[in-house]
Amino acid sequence: FNAFQKVGPELGCNPLSRDALMAMRGLHVREVIRAMGIPFYRVPQLARRMRATMREELMETPPVEGIAEVLERLVAEGHRIGILSSNARDNLEEYALRHGLGGFSFIVGGAALLNKGAALRALVRSERLAPEALIYVADEVRDIEAARAAGLACVAVGWGYNSAERLAQARPDYLLDRPDQLLALTRFNGHQLQKPASLTV
Repeated sequence: FNAFQKVGPELGCNPLSRDALMAMRGLHVREVIRAMGIPFYRVPQLARRMRATMREELMETPPVEGIAEVLERLVAEGHRIGILSSNARDNLEEYALRHGLGGFSFIVGGAALLNKGAALRALVRSERLAPEALIYVADEVRDIEAARAAGLACVAVGWGYNSAERLAQARPDYLLDRPDQLLALTRFNGHQLQKPASLTV
């Protein structure tokens, strides 16, 4: 929120209150862009500026309760875990270090705001992942769309940006409301996962 307040007006965006931001949790990123009055040709520029500006705000935001223990357990069980995000890679690496989130096989930052599907397909190729053994964990509708475009199983989590109600409308394979529920998942899209599976958060 603070990052947008600094960057948005410089790029001609509409003013945004904190209440208005919370009301947007149910919106797709494209709807958010329209509501903020952001010309689509300026979206890449806004994303770059936001990544740089939001660093400190991100660092002060604690991880969701229980996620560190869940990630540690997944790694101990032999799963590969990684991150694919629109945020800057150095922000992600510093956040993980600062908050004790470890065990990642890869951290990929700077994914296009509106084309994560291409980033996911590139990730599968570069990391030589088996798509049938990959679970993409999503907290936005655009993540669910990206997973579907890349042919991956998708688990939506209700503790991120989009509301659980809006995520459900996008029809993910599963919708979770607690991190520990990730540990119980073994079946997606009609096929049985082979362990160790790859899990991207």
